[in-house]
Amino acid sequence: MSLITPEQFDSRSFIYRKHQQAEYIEVAGAAQVLSYEGQSAQGEGAQGQNDPDIGLTDLSVLPRFGLRGPAAGDALVAAGLLQPEKPNTLTLSDEGLMVLRLGYNEYWLLAVPDATVDLSALEQQLTGPGIYPVYCHDSYAWLVMSGDHLADVMAKVCAVDLREKNFSLGDLVMTSLARVSGVICHHQMAGKPVFSIFSDSASAGYLWDALLDAMGEFNGTPVGQNSLLK
Repeated sequence: MSLITPEQFDSRSFIYRKHQQAEYIEVAGAAQVLSYEGQSAQGEGAQGQNDPDIGLTDLSVLPRFGLRGPAAGDALVAAGLLQPEKPNTLTLSDEGLMVLRLGYNEYWLLAVPDATVDLSALEQQLTGPGIYPVYCHDSYAWLVMSGDHLADVMAKVCAVDLREKNFSLGDLVMTSLARVSGVICHHQMAGKPVFSIFSDSASAGYLWDALLDAMGEFNGTPVGQNSLLK
């Protein structure tokens, strides 16, 4: 299907072998799934079928980095970035930069699909005394659940109530899902609410399968990056 394959790159998703019959695009020196066989560039199903009610996308290869320390928050402010006001929240800029605040002095910075921000330049800028790197790219997988029934699916694998009234846009929670420790973030992509899920790379394959199993009741299926950009 695709002239680009994950095997062409040194950097790969932790679960790249699970992406069969996929079309890829090169992103940050790695192969990112755009769509799967039977899914159009607009995310439609085979033979013009409707989109799945809920989809799961692997964004593990997309750029991100972290920083922590007593000067980390001030550095974000000095760089003119939207700093989350309190722990367990996030901000998302118009340029596609997402900033997660996982603790009082720990932040992750991520570029969502189609972002226009230069993360490499930011990483070089956000250095200095009192700032220490957090290596959240190679150690964590990034999965995104999109579509309807997000909270209903997560209720099968997570004890935290993730319904809108308790888990608003801009919230994040560090918890256990399917018996795996992870971070769940509620935000938007292309104007639609999604859950970004970060988990230890060693558990990525297990969690991918567990989430797809939980999504089965709601016509869930793997989807590529294109599905998130509609």
